[in-house]
Amino acid sequence: MRRKLLTAFTAALIIIPAAAFALGGGTSNADFLKIGVGARSSGMGEAFAAVADDANAAFWNPAGIAQADKWSFTLMHLMWFAGSNYEFLGGIAPIDSATAAGLSVNYFWIPPFNSTKDSFGAILAQDAEMSYDLAITGTFAKILGNLYTKDFTIGNVTLGANVTYIQRQLLGESLPGIVAADLGLLANITDSLKMAFVLSDIGTSTGKDQTPFNVRLGTALDLPFSKEFGLLISADAAKPIDITNPEYAKFFVNLGLEMRIADMVYLRGGYKLGRTDESFTAGAGFGIKDIGNIDYAFIPHSELGATHRISLSFMLGNPVERPVIGGPRPPQKVTAMAGDKMVSIGWDPNQESNITGYNIYYRKKGTYKFEMLNKKPVMEEAKFKAVLENDTDYEFAVTAMNNRGLESVMSQTVVATPKKYTAIKPAKMESVFTKQADSGIVVMWNAPDDEAVTGFNLYYKKSGDEKYKKLNRQIIKETKATLAGLQVNTEYTFVVTAVSKDGIEGDFSDPVTAKVEE
Repeated sequence: MRRKLLTAFTAALIIIPAAAFALGGGTSNADFLKIGVGARSSGMGEAFAAVADDANAAFWNPAGIAQADKWSFTLMHLMWFAGSNYEFLGGIAPIDSATAAGLSVNYFWIPPFNSTKDSFGAILAQDAEMSYDLAITGTFAKILGNLYTKDFTIGNVTLGANVTYIQRQLLGESLPGIVAADLGLLANITDSLKMAFVLSDIGTSTGKDQTPFNVRLGTALDLPFSKEFGLLISADAAKPIDITNPEYAKFFVNLGLEMRIADMVYLRGGYKLGRTDESFTAGAGFGIKDIGNIDYAFIPHSELGATHRISLSFMLGNPVERPVIGGPRPPQKVTAMAGDKMVSIGWDPNQESNITGYNIYYRKKGTYKFEMLNKKPVMEEAKFKAVLENDTDYEFAVTAMNNRGLESVMSQTVVATPKKYTAIKPAKMESVFTKQADSGIVVMWNAPDDEAVTGFNLYYKKSGDEKYKKLNRQIIKETKATLAGLQVNTEYTFVVTAVSKDGIEGDFSDPVTAKVEE
């Protein structure tokens, strides 16, 4: 009897505090969120804010989900103390080259605790119903682009955010739901160095309880010593804001290390400064590049023993193209005009001063692989013939190159369908004239007597130039155009062409000259 009594008493001492820890009974609304997810991050001492690049990133730094270029999924199982369990399931979906969305579920649960009776049938401990915490998180991240300075570029600055709904049940009793949010920032200082800033668990409070608000700074340095061997070093500095639990109000520093061999075998270690319950961590992983990996972590706890974490991650689909670190912006306002086995591609030039040229890519619509049309970078609008088939839909995209040899991601694609047109070339423009205006020069013309004409193109060149340049990006529907921003006391020559409904362009008109006077 005494043995049974001692067993029941001990179980009560373990189960009830465990439930309180998990569910916030008198401490925090969501203490279970202090338990890290993912065996990889746990093996690295939870120094993961600047490393986060998989489906676990939603927990560590929501900005990190934009580093995943494929559909990514992860799941984790953790056997916690006193028979409790912790499950995590997360997924990431890339939306385009700069954005990604994610959905994850955290589930911490304690099974029902049966009553204990003595040999005479007397109840020593009452039944305890199931307790759990359930958190459902939606994540969104966007790569804002590169930040350019005079001497260096901060690459792929990314902003991410989480919104989490937490549903709780303590010993069978449902507790008020909670909404919390995370904000994360991630930046590539160099090709190897990343930095992160995270505000996590910004949420509501109920009564004396609060969500465990946390501020975290992180950095990660990737050292690829060779093609087969590399070392990842990471560090996080965290300051939890939890007035109800002094242990979690301290300043923490987490250190992590990951050694990778042939992108298949991973050995990990970590150390947590400022923690009394746990310090050293260790882990390992095995993966197949672009497919997935399985990870394990061992976390010893000073008095309660050790916990073991296992997580499985995998990827699906074709990768999206993420911006190159330090690379230029993609070209904007790309246009495509089709003709007989040819397409004319145009775009707005980039504003960066270090652009050295542009590359033009194409593919048949419905296929995956792009091919480059130009043999060397081009500087302006270009026409391509012979490689294209008539009556076939093609997608076109343009990239920019800078003087560091870096190439941007592809622009938004445009579709064009080469055709063998039978339309007659529009009549030549004959009467073109100009007049001065306060805003610059107005170029006017008379439309030819041709029913096929649907618009016009306007070209110009400055005195001394050999080639004409097209002024308009879209077909001009009117018979005039006002030109502002021209250089004073500089002579300009203008010509106009007519364009048919089939996209056939007529010959240049007779030239007309004008000068902007001071």
